[in-house]
Amino acid sequence: MLSFLPAMTEEVTYANLKFENSHQLDNFTEPKDTKEKGPPTPSRSCWPVVLILLVLCLALLTALVTLAVLFFQIPKHYRTELTDLNMTKNELHANFSNMLQAIGNQLCLEGEKTLKNNGQNCVLCPANWKWEGGDTCYYHSDEKKSWEQSHRFCSSRNSTLLLIKEAAKLELVKTFPRKIYWLGLTFRAKERNWYWADNTTLTEEQKSWARHINSLQCCAYFYYTEIYSQAFKEELHYICEKPAVQLERGSNHWQEDWFVRPK
Repeated sequence: MLSFLPAMTEEVTYANLKFENSHQLDNFTEPKDTKEKGPPTPSRSCWPVVLILLVLCLALLTALVTLAVLFFQIPKHYRTELTDLNMTKNELHANFSNMLQAIGNQLCLEGEKTLKNNGQNCVLCPANWKWEGGDTCYYHSDEKKSWEQSHRFCSSRNSTLLLIKEAAKLELVKTFPRKIYWLGLTFRAKERNWYWADNTTLTEEQKSWARHINSLQCCAYFYYTEIYSQAFKEELHYICEKPAVQLERGSNHWQEDWFVRPK
């Protein structure tokens, strides 16, 4: 019995020692990594975008440089042509001014007194056109045409068929030699309304002297004192009208010159 005790004591001591070491290992924690992490490296996916932007900037810069070179290096013959054009413009202006003075002197000062508008202010109309007062010239046809033919004739002379849009114009037309003329007034089926050749509609006042028009006969004509409608194939006389050239005489550098009166 005595010989067994020392051996047993050694086993207990060894077991306690092993248990304590095991407990200490469980409580032991690994040391923290004291090294700081560096900033993340840029992603490689951004490089294509950067490259495209760089190429666009270079292309834009190249274009600007090219434009600058073209702008500041104008060929000599272009500058010569520009100078010649300016000289031609000045010559044309001088020739027009001289022609205007001759026309004004001959037609407005020395012309036929029957024109009734000779003087310091006068109205001029083309050959075969008549001035009936106001600021308009009229062409009275000798032949009869359909409305479409009449319209084409007037348009080829930079004019329109006769327009009667004011009461004063109505009274003037009543004094014309012939009493029946095509007018620049037609019915537009799409808009279901009557339109003058200048694209204005027939007003309520104008309808008072156009009581005899109807949409079944799409073209209008003037007869004595009122407006009627007729089929466009019918042939009638016609009158064209256009703005007259109005001249006035005024001072220019201490001398009297003719000028085209502004409208």
